[in-house]
Amino acid sequence: MQELTESEYKAEKKKLFSAKTPDKYIDKTIQSRLSRGMRAKITREWLEKTGYTIEDIQYARNRHPYWKKKKSKGSSERQVERLKKFDFREKGAANLIWTDEMLKDFLSKNSSMSDHELAKYFQTTLPAINHIRRKIKLSERILTATKKKVSVKSIIPLIKRAEKGLKAELLELEK
Repeated sequence: MQELTESEYKAEKKKLFSAKTPDKYIDKTIQSRLSRGMRAKITREWLEKTGYTIEDIQYARNRHPYWKKKKSKGSSERQVERLKKFDFREKGAANLIWTDEMLKDFLSKNSSMSDHELAKYFQTTLPAINHIRRKIKLSERILTATKKKVSVKSIIPLIKRAEKGLKAELLELEK
């Protein structure tokens, strides 16, 4: 980025300071010719002057079309890369058959391990782990709706059922 003169810097700063809301501030920073560091410094000053917080700026930024487009660019490629990176199945291995013991083990580790740690532990994929996690949540909601105790013993039979069937049962219970 080209170095700005003192008068250009003051003019850019004045433009940014004219923003009354975080949304307007984000618009003006995108159009600004200031360097990243200068914008950060001015942003801190603007926040102090207006009383807004950094969370307000982040909220406005996340909703701005420019930043939405920027964030989504390449997201599908990143997702594919993540799925490949955390596929812990052996080459040519069949899909994992979840036994009662494996499900008990999964339930005990579920809250303390991330999805990729569970995938590595059970030598499976992220989609398989997230599938089981969805079925656990559905099972817990079904048990709560039927006023039954949520326990490992009561969840395992439900987890073994198809996700579609669990969703249908939950919909029926919530009517």
